[in-house]
This record gives sequence, C-alpha cells and structure tokens, in this order.
Amino acid sequence: WGVTLLMFTNNKHIGEEFGRNFRKEIKTANHLEIASGYFSSELLNTHTKELLTIVKRGSCKLLFGMIYHEKATLKQKQCLTELDQKFKAINSQSGIFITTKPYHGKIFKFINSSESKYYIGSSNFSFSGFKSNVEFNLQIHETKGKKHIDKFLDFLFNKQNEKRRIAYPLDQITLTLKTEKTKKDKSEKTLNDFKVLNEKVPDGKPISTIRIDLRPDQQPASSLNLYFDKGRKSIRGGRVHYEPRPWYEIEITSRKQEQEQSGYPKGAWTAFAKDHGNLYKLDMITSSGNPDSPKGIQSKNGRRILGELIKGKLERKGSLKNFERVTSETLDHYGKDYIELKQMSVDTYILEF
Repeated sequence: WGVTLLMFTNNKHIGEEFGRNFRKEIKTANHLEIASGYFSSELLNTHTKELLTIVKRGSCKLLFGMIYHEKATLKQKQCLTELDQKFKAINSQSGIFITTKPYHGKIFKFINSSESKYYIGSSNFSFSGFKSNVEFNLQIHETKGKKHIDKFLDFLFNKQNEKRRIAYPLDQITLTLKTEKTKKDKSEKTLNDFKVLNEKVPDGKPISTIRIDLRPDQQPASSLNLYFDKGRKSIRGGRVHYEPRPWYEIEITSRKQEQEQSGYPKGAWTAFAKDHGNLYKLDMITSSGNPDSPKGIQSKNGRRILGELIKGKLERKGSLKNFERVTSETLDHYGKDYIELKQMSVDTYILEF
C-alpha cells in the first residue's frame, strides 16, 4: 500500500503504546468519534479537558457498548452524565451514546485540519487498553476501509430506522447501577409466592412426556436471553426511552415439531416444579400471535417467575452468573439442554429441568 503499518500493542518489544498515540492525536483533533465496548471513568476524567477542547473546535461523540446490560458503577454513571451535559452545553452535535445491544468493537476516529485518522483493534477506552494490556491495534490508511468504517459509525451515531437502531443518546437510556436492586411493584409476584407446602406432586404414570430443546445459540436475544433484547420502550418528553428488561424475564420458545407432540400444552395450564428442596405450583400459559402455532411457554403471572426457576437452577449450579448470556456452554456445564413436561392430566404437568 506504500505506507508503514504500525502495530499498537502496548508491548515495547514489538509495537507501540496505544495510549501514547491517543494523547498525540487528541492534541490536534477538531472532531473525535470513539466506539468502544468498555471504558474507565478514570481515563475519561483524565482527558476531560482535552475532550471539551475538541467539542469547542468541532464535535466529540463517545459510544460505549457493554454498560447497558452489564450495569454501571455509581462513579461510571456520574462520570458519563456529567460529561454528556458538558458536551451538550457547548454544542448539540456532541455527547455520550449507549448501545441497547451488546457492542464489543473498538474504533477511534480523529479528524484534524488536514486529515482523518482511523484506528481499529482490541483496545477499550481504558488505562488497561491504552497501556497495561497487550493489545493489537492498527491505523487504517486505505480509502475503501475508511469508507466502511464511516458507514458503520454513521449507523451507530445517527438516527436510523427504529427497528435497526442499536445506539441512543445517554438521555434516552436508563443506566441501572450494579448495586441497585430491581424495582418491583408491590403487587408483582415472585417464585416464592408459588411455593406449596401441603400439596403433593401429582403421581402416577404420565399421559405423555413432551421434550422441548433450549436453543440459546440460535436465540441470543430472545427466549432465555430476553434480558439482552433492547429493553422496555417508553416515551418520555416526546422522546423514545429504553430501560433494560428484568434479569429473570424469560420464555421458552418451541419449534413446530415440538408443538405437534401429543399433550403439548396450549392456553392456560398448571406446572409443578421442584427446586432447591421446594415445590412450586406455577400458573403457566402457552401463547403466540398465531393461535394455530402456540410457541411461547411462559409463567402466567409474569415471565420472571419461570425465569427465577430456570436461571436460578443455572446460577446455583455455578453455570450462570448475573448478566451473562445463556449459551450452549452454559447448558453443557449444567448438564441438560432441554425441559421436560410430563402431562399428568388435561391441563396439569410436571416441569423438569
């Protein structure tokens, strides 16, 4: 290509320190766009003065892609809120953006009076990404490559078709804190409300046994992973606003061949389930937009009830941690990748997982 490609690895034996290069570039930048999976509030605070200078010269847009679902520390939330307000007080073209779907990429774009510079690689906007971690970043010189990056940054930072859009200004996003307990309506039930003490599991031979496979790798933002969907949409002050779904909200989505099994539940039904030495009697429903193909199995009193049962089992086995996606590896560790519904009467089942 006729250019020298420098590796930014933070390793003095091969490559250069990415943080040193960043500090050099922001001194002359008139416009800056960063899209990073993670960030550190300490690094943002360290460079606040330089970032505000760039905002005064032109614009500065910072996007972070993992904090919406993994939750924020109080320090991170305060840092982003204060910086966003400072940016917008200077000009409305600048600000903090958050993705409602996990984004893990790293892009740094600097524009000065004479050229545009693009860097992509593995470094997050953090001290570890800039110095202590061994990373791999490259400057993109090729015109076609720059155009592809511009197209993607335009997708992230600018308004798109609402169905395609994954990033929003900070003031349209609810950032929940890691220490914050999920707000719950007093009338909202939990799994514990369905514990039964003086009732026995229906006995006898099942009329039929229905097996439904859990397919998290094919459903990365639905079914067991509804938490990783965009979240709850509302209108505040005439603007769209998004808030993450509850961690335990799930449903189990069946396939057509599973729905055709004898005894497959439709409409309202009851499920008995054992967990951690307790017996639960759950009100369940299987529904769908298509009544001829009911595929969404969920607890009737809110999807969280079934989620507390299924995800609770995974958590206690050590197969799943809070705010991690359920994957096939999760289920492999647990030792089971399906649920069984044993039909004991027309509308009564034993649910096993």
